[in-house]
Amino acid sequence: MKALKVIAWIIGTLIFLFLVLVFIAPTKLHVEATSEINAPAGIVWNNIIKFERFNEWSTWRQMDSTTTYTIIGEDGTVGAVYSWKGQKIGEGKLQHLSLEPYKTVQQKITFIKPFQSEADVFYNLSEANGKTRVVWGFDARYNRPQNLMTWLMKGAIQSDFEKGLLNLKSISESDKRGPGAPNGVNETVKEMNYPATTFAIIRKTIPQKDIAKFYSNNLHQIYQAATAAKLQPGVPSGLYFTWDTVKHQTDMAAAVPVPEGSTLKGNGINIIKLPAAKAFYVDYYGPYDKIVNAHAALMDFADDKGKKIIPPMIEMYVTDPGTEKDSSKWLTKVIYFMQ
Repeated sequence: MKALKVIAWIIGTLIFLFLVLVFIAPTKLHVEATSEINAPAGIVWNNIIKFERFNEWSTWRQMDSTTTYTIIGEDGTVGAVYSWKGQKIGEGKLQHLSLEPYKTVQQKITFIKPFQSEADVFYNLSEANGKTRVVWGFDARYNRPQNLMTWLMKGAIQSDFEKGLLNLKSISESDKRGPGAPNGVNETVKEMNYPATTFAIIRKTIPQKDIAKFYSNNLHQIYQAATAAKLQPGVPSGLYFTWDTVKHQTDMAAAVPVPEGSTLKGNGINIIKLPAAKAFYVDYYGPYDKIVNAHAALMDFADDKGKKIIPPMIEMYVTDPGTEKDSSKWLTKVIYFMQ
């Protein structure tokens, strides 16, 4: 009987301690990590909202080499979903709920295996003097007795976020120096006397995700028309008149310089002339998906100097990818008019 009483006393004590822990453990879990990154917000922003880029700096990928990842929807936009499934890190998904360009990201993370739960994830960005401060946060609520997990999870999540931000800092500062360029992107914004230029263009407001397709179809049409007119076309270019980060669309033109006074026949082809003017430019070397580096440098320059950007912004694709396969050697001259 004494042995039974001792066992009962031990069990009762354990139950009592368990109940005490359940009631004193927090039901809310809040985690934050902060980093200052020596790169413009435009570069950091792109590395956060693009799940393809997130996968390069997130510590989760390093935890489990067996994990498979899937991106559903248009990467980098509201509604896009990043899902994972692995032997060690389980199964779950991360979804963009709202994006305020260069300022805030709101996400929902859903854990499916080994346990089911949901939490809110956020990023807050603020830029000053070419550096970006990033706060990465996590908020969750747990019912009792699941709230006991908060003590175990807080330290693990804090560690993951701090390591992740170190990786984000490294990759963003590397992007700033220039992806694959021998001497990096020439971030010193230079002044130029932009010459009066006549362009043959096809202009349209399109979704940003369709830019590559729009170029491919319309530049070919302009070159065909120029060849038929026995004209010598110049370097293919893109003219950006607007860039709507809310509707994710742009008013833009596929453009080819042609001799002054040219006329071209073709569906939707128009002739415009940009006058001679003072302009500012950056020579960008690298693949087109990271050309945001050059735009970020020019926008920072305009902010620092108190200048107003006058559209269109111009991208001149100096290097032909058809003849140069190494994307690190592709030169794009990005030109902004400012007042």
